Amino acid sequence: MTPTELEELNKNLKILHEAIAAGGIENGYKFVLFSVPIVGIVFGCTLLFFLFYWNHKEKIELIRSNLYKPVFFDIRMLSFFVGLLLTFTGFALSVVFIVVLGKSLAMLGGLVPLAIGLGLLTYYKLRP
Repeated sequence: MTPTELEELNKNLKILHEAIAAGGIENGYKFVLFSVPIVGIVFGCTLLFFLFYWNHKEKIELIRSNLYKPVFFDIRMLSFFVGLLLTFTGFALSVVFIVVLGKSLAMLGGLVPLAIGLGLLTYYKLRP
């Protein structure tokens, strides 16, 4: 960290400390309230990074020891089942939104999954 960056960081920390001290308890909870999601996101991303990293290392070691068996993954069947799920969910949501709210932008909450589901079913049908 350069001296300029360190000076800027100290200045920002001093401003933050003065703001918390001046506001008392009323502003102190806001700092905690806003820092909790940030800390959660940072720790969650760190956890995911290490999970993927360790999974990768495990596969590399299995390949080196000739014990690795590739997982069979059928993208066609996945697109069929997810397409069915999204199509019927989107259809049901569209009907409910049209009945309850009439023609409005809320219909998109049902039309978007319906369109994605129909696209996946089309992919399933057209793929050899």
